[in-house]
Amino acid sequence: MIKTLNLIGTRFIFLFFILFVLLFNNGAFSFLDIIMRYIIPMQQDMVIWVGEHILHRTEPVDTQFNGSGDTTYFYVLLLTVLLLTAIGTIIWSAVDYKRSSNKRLFYWLIVVLRYYVGFMLIHYAVAKLHNGQFPSPSVGGMLTTYGDSSPMGLAWRFMGYSDGYKWFMFVAEMMGALLLFRRTATIGAFLSLMTCLNIMLINYFFDVPVKLLSTALVVMCLIILSPNIVKLFQFFFMEKTVSLDKLSHSNFNKKWQRVTAIVVKYVAIAFCALIPFYAKFYEMATDKGDAKKNLYGAYHIAKLTWTDGAPAADSLYVSKGWKVLGFDSYDRALIKYGENETIYAKSEIDLVSKSMKFSFSESPDSIYNLTYKIPKKDSLVLKGDLLGKPIEISLKRKEFELTKRGFNWVNERPYNR
Repeated sequence: MIKTLNLIGTRFIFLFFILFVLLFNNGAFSFLDIIMRYIIPMQQDMVIWVGEHILHRTEPVDTQFNGSGDTTYFYVLLLTVLLLTAIGTIIWSAVDYKRSSNKRLFYWLIVVLRYYVGFMLIHYAVAKLHNGQFPSPSVGGMLTTYGDSSPMGLAWRFMGYSDGYKWFMFVAEMMGALLLFRRTATIGAFLSLMTCLNIMLINYFFDVPVKLLSTALVVMCLIILSPNIVKLFQFFFMEKTVSLDKLSHSNFNKKWQRVTAIVVKYVAIAFCALIPFYAKFYEMATDKGDAKKNLYGAYHIAKLTWTDGAPAADSLYVSKGWKVLGFDSYDRALIKYGENETIYAKSEIDLVSKSMKFSFSESPDSIYNLTYKIPKKDSLVLKGDLLGKPIEISLKRKEFELTKRGFNWVNERPYNR
């Protein structure tokens, strides 16, 4: 009886995670993107059907992807995977009822999970490079109060502040590469479990919408460790001397099978692990930088003068008092006015002529030409046409304690603001 339940359970877990890896691929197996072009339309139809006929939703499930991995769509997709897994397990067990061992099936499950978790963590690691996943705090972010931040926004700014911490996360996530090789898979799974658990808890406690995927990664690490999990417990908690079981390897008897397996393995590693690095390094090499860096920052508006004496029409809340002008990365800009309200804008800087083209998000087709000069390190003067009127704006750079204070070996007292 126990043996039968073990067989059924292994089949269920195998089918579930194979479907999960395929339908929640998230870029881990890059070559699956070609297949997914044909699968996603069917997948979406299936999710809509489950939502309508099984969950009895009055509205169809929204199938648009928006960056969140925890939408109703993905939860219904997870339910769909569970239903398909249950049906598949019943059929499989009925057809293959004479089988007495699940070792080979479990071997292939471990192989798939090792590569999925390994590639996923490598993708996460690459995303930490070059101000990627966690960019340095933006001007707009630093002008936003804690109370106006979302929990996710707060976590992103916390991790984005420190380049050193991003490098630490990069190294921790690169440990997932150990999963790609059988001899180092156990230590790789152990280290990856710590990394994935940290990711999962951040997602839970800061409401980051990648909870489904991060939870699955933790479970996958535990499954990879399962052949040795009792021995690891004995070693760490009972002070016993143990010898870890080696992960089993494929029983390919013919030479061409072994050679093919090795070729497929390293082609997959090159395609799914090395190409993301190449793409990131190419991006870093071709990035010409931000023309706005010498203006980057927030400026208090010290004086705003309509040089012909008549103010412009109040289409952009000038009468409420423009207080701060911020030049963010690349072409983004913003103006704070009134009771901490914000107007967003676009600014294209020309370093040669010291001029800029300025347009507001509320009227993007209206482009205003301004010139700038920097009389002092902390000062900026803008002149030109704005809202159809000649204007001159004197600004003083705003200092942020977050960017001003660096690392200190010696702290006579805690500096916690």
